[in-house]
Amino acid sequence: MASIRFRFTTECQLTVEGGSYEEAYLRFKDFMHGETLISTEEGLEICPPEEPTIFFEVDDQTDYNTIDNFKGDFVKDIVANCSHDIQAKINHHAIR
Repeated sequence: MASIRFRFTTECQLTVEGGSYEEAYLRFKDFMHGETLISTEEGLEICPPEEPTIFFEVDDQTDYNTIDNFKGDFVKDIVANCSHDIQAKINHHAIR
């Protein structure tokens, strides 16, 4: 299963899984827009980051990529900010 781990400057780390990288991203986008709750634990609330910078890594990548200002577009936020090797991996799993 494809996964993308997001990290905020508040030191909150969240792994979102999906059938593809784009699906995992779309789940995170819904969270950013307040449309989806991440936690169902009573008394625990995870809010979207207050800072515009978001760090992410794809699967078991060992270094973080950076989204300077979340745009809400998979290609602009994820694909454009990855190395060519990771872009090839993402394109191999594309749902489009």
